[in-house]
Amino acid sequence: MGFDSSAANYLNSSDHRTGSDLEYLAEKLADIRFGRVLDVACAAGHFANFLSANIKIVTDISFNMLKKADEAFGLSLGAMSAAEFLPFQNEAFDVVGCRIAMHHFKNPCMFIGEAFRVLKQGGMFILIDSVVNEDDEYLNRIELMRDDTHIKSHPVENIIAMAECECFETKETVILHKRHDFKEWANRLQPSEELFARIETAFLELPDEYKLRYHIETENGRMKTYTDKKGLFIFQKP
Repeated sequence: MGFDSSAANYLNSSDHRTGSDLEYLAEKLADIRFGRVLDVACAAGHFANFLSANIKIVTDISFNMLKKADEAFGLSLGAMSAAEFLPFQNEAFDVVGCRIAMHHFKNPCMFIGEAFRVLKQGGMFILIDSVVNEDDEYLNRIELMRDDTHIKSHPVENIIAMAECECFETKETVILHKRHDFKEWANRLQPSEELFARIETAFLELPDEYKLRYHIETENGRMKTYTDKKGLFIFQKP
């Protein structure tokens, strides 16, 4: 099931509606109102809605996500666009944001380069995404099983290297842990019963080391929750 058919699930998703990343930014950005902000791969619009700005523009590859963002939050300035090809002029925005989406991008370096291009000098690039350890491919494999648009969650060091390669300056990096309700997470893209069972089995059959790493919680032998890491990065265009 694709993003167009699951837009309502993303609007109602507890993983997207709330989070310690938003709480952290709420404190850091308190009393700051930006001029023009761009939210790339906005999904149902939670991050754009969270940011305080005079003008908010959103992009997504899914028409129904853009429609849902408009219906839910009044984000009517939307463009259907891949993250690697942003349809905006150079130095058009004070802030570019992207939350829980870059792991879907085929070319994250190209996306980061586009974020750099459309930002004004001194502009802020806020990137939030799932991160993994260098030696950890289990979550990437399970994510791909659940969602065939998943490409790769990256280690923190790699994300910083990609941004600095595009000439961004790293201002802040925060690692946060996010606890997921398994059923809600696994059902977000409306899998078949067979696929749901495969995803659950993949978690239950993880090596003990990784069950501890992901804080796997079960109930009566069934998956209840797991926890992954999110990286919150603040970069600046010099």
